[in-house]
Amino acid sequence: MINLLILGLIEVIICQNRFYYHDPSNDITKPRTHAKISDSDTHFDFYFEFSEDKKEVIMFIEIDKISYFSLGLGKSMSDADLWVFEVYDNVITVNDSYCVKHGRPPTDISSGGTDDLQLLGYYYNQNGKTGVKFKRLVKTGDQYDKDLIEGEAVDFIWAHGKTEANITVSNHGNVNRGSVILNFTDDGGSNDVIIVDGDNTYYIHKWTNFVCWGIASDVAIIIGRYYKTWGYRTYLHGFLFILIVTSSITTAMMMLSTDWSVLEWSNFKEQSVKNQFHIIIFMIVAIFMIAQSIGGILYNYMLTSLKINQKVSVKPSIHAILGSIVYTLGKLQIIAGLFMDNDIRLMLILGAVLTTRLILEVLYQKGSLVNVVMTGKESNSKKVYNDGQNPLLDINNSQQDEGFEKKSSKLWCIYKNQVVDLSQMIHPGGNYIWKLIQGQDVTRYIIGAYTLDQLKIKVYQHSIYTLKILEKYTTGIYVNQDLEFFINQSNRRVVKQLKETWKLNTIHPYTDQIAYFGFVHDKYQFKNTLSGLQTFGQYFVIKSIEDNDISTRQYTMVQSMTSQRVKFRKDLSDLFKKILSLQTIQKEIPKEEEYLSELPLIIKRYQSKNGFSSFIHEDNRNGEYLIEGPYGNNITIENGNHLVFIAGGTGLFPFLDILEYQLKLTYHKILLKQFGQEAAQIINTGQIKNFKITLFLAVNSLDDLIGKEIYFTLLSLQSQLDIPNFKMVVKGNFKLKECDIITQRFNAQIFKSYIGDLNTVSNYFICGPPTMNSATEKILKDIEVNNIIVL
Repeated sequence: MINLLILGLIEVIICQNRFYYHDPSNDITKPRTHAKISDSDTHFDFYFEFSEDKKEVIMFIEIDKISYFSLGLGKSMSDADLWVFEVYDNVITVNDSYCVKHGRPPTDISSGGTDDLQLLGYYYNQNGKTGVKFKRLVKTGDQYDKDLIEGEAVDFIWAHGKTEANITVSNHGNVNRGSVILNFTDDGGSNDVIIVDGDNTYYIHKWTNFVCWGIASDVAIIIGRYYKTWGYRTYLHGFLFILIVTSSITTAMMMLSTDWSVLEWSNFKEQSVKNQFHIIIFMIVAIFMIAQSIGGILYNYMLTSLKINQKVSVKPSIHAILGSIVYTLGKLQIIAGLFMDNDIRLMLILGAVLTTRLILEVLYQKGSLVNVVMTGKESNSKKVYNDGQNPLLDINNSQQDEGFEKKSSKLWCIYKNQVVDLSQMIHPGGNYIWKLIQGQDVTRYIIGAYTLDQLKIKVYQHSIYTLKILEKYTTGIYVNQDLEFFINQSNRRVVKQLKETWKLNTIHPYTDQIAYFGFVHDKYQFKNTLSGLQTFGQYFVIKSIEDNDISTRQYTMVQSMTSQRVKFRKDLSDLFKKILSLQTIQKEIPKEEEYLSELPLIIKRYQSKNGFSSFIHEDNRNGEYLIEGPYGNNITIENGNHLVFIAGGTGLFPFLDILEYQLKLTYHKILLKQFGQEAAQIINTGQIKNFKITLFLAVNSLDDLIGKEIYFTLLSLQSQLDIPNFKMVVKGNFKLKECDIITQRFNAQIFKSYIGDLNTVSNYFICGPPTMNSATEKILKDIEVNNIIVL
């Protein structure tokens, strides 16, 4: 009996503030004055009524949740008198508590105070709502309680559990809480009292970060990545990210200022895993954001500078890598924040933004965005610079016509025989690259066949997007009309350029490292009767079909070395000798075949990983190759020009066709001089241009003198001309009887010695290994020679 009595007393003491819904003492009538604490995601209604003597307040809370909830006096949890309502077995209990920091608030009793709340009644989970009625003295005298003065503005804070499972106090997150200021006036009526919104810091933080990192960051990347033709893209891209960074850090500081104690380790470890992740990610992002902003300013300076800086040319750039990290962390931070709030709507919006970015990136890689993001205007001009008007040769002398000068602002180059205006673009590798390629044919650089001689970086094959951008930014001005080079065998239609698969048909070695390669196509032939005047500077781009790891390369058009042309020159030489010796011509006059089926390329083997030259030299299966072209700027040669060719090794090949033309012209001149027009017409040269060539050639051995029957024959005929049109100097460690040979490298003194007045030279053409090209160009510029073209 004693035990039962003790247990009964304990039950009475513990359960004195507990009721069951059907208990007669369960008072759930609502006081007369109402205030709407929250009417957004949470519906929180507060009712109150003062006693006649104003010493006591009866209060009632109704909320559309079945988790724990609380209402308290104060501006934040750093100083709040809290009334906490928890649920145990569908029974609601109330705790009079006081807190000074985030975390579970201690009860007044545990802190040495008193419990001054009296539970009058409640209902739980009635149509999804919970209601609690309780009362308290206006002034309790407890140091942990705040006074409730009728007629004054009172600060209230409220919170509830994140889910229905949170029936006891736990972390409520940043969404399931709020603060208000209400006029605590009991007017005896049923009208709502005036409620003033309190601290909106969280919502400012939430929406600012969502707009910045959920949307604006993608807009900034879209501008920076896709609008590469717009000169101001880097400035707008940078401005947006600086705005994003400053806004994010500012609102985060505002958020932390409401309760700095959350950064204390004892409080931090009590936070939910989501909240901890959110805080950590923000701190990391903040550090990266500041570093990225400073780096972005420096990077933009390096991009727009014309000073060579290869650090900015590294792919991918440090700025891009760091930017990707910041972007990813920013997205993770937003995702963590939205998970903390269980905000499904914003998650869906974020998912839509990320999906849109993915679609845009796919379209970008395919080049489909070009028409959308182009900021320049396409030119409808079809102007062609004909003979004597080649702007490529005049760029450094500012001799373009006024209209063209205004259009290009001199930041232009040649791509697939058309002038491309680059004045609005910022090169991702730095604008100094524009200066290095200014006025050059850049096709070989774009397709990844060569790198710039001045830079010690790997070749880079540009994306489809870049190729389409360049095609859109062509000015409509052609350096010269494309050659009518190919013919379709089935319909006899002329095709200027092709990108087709050709089959390797013939390999004819000249040395153990250099060989002639002939390619055939079952549908196309090429025109064989084009002279060196027309093919000078033209080249093809070739790539293996069977192995994508093999590099793409560019090789010069060398029609003069086909077996048909070699035989034709021999027959022509025999004919010329017979005419000079007045012998009877018994055979038909040799004629060139108009079209040939085997496309010729001469390729030297270089040992390198995935190198094309090694690959094709070892091709004994007659493989297939993608050949594109011909490209080039159709270099114009005028009457009276003096051309200087400076070649190293296989750099001789671009000059062989023009030397062959000079040989034919020399035959013609000699016959015209000795026998008149009728005899001279036997040698058909096509268009006649009178010019002089001085060839400086550096080779390692006699075997490297490919095509020597052309230039040595040309040298042997000089004595029969009134005005010699060819001179040759060879650098090598062997002997030659046909021309002068030197052992030292070409230098300014050698050029002056063999050329004489350097100013009489129309153009200097350089073709050889990159180191030789750079060194030779510097030598010429040091002696104030500027009319230089590097092939």
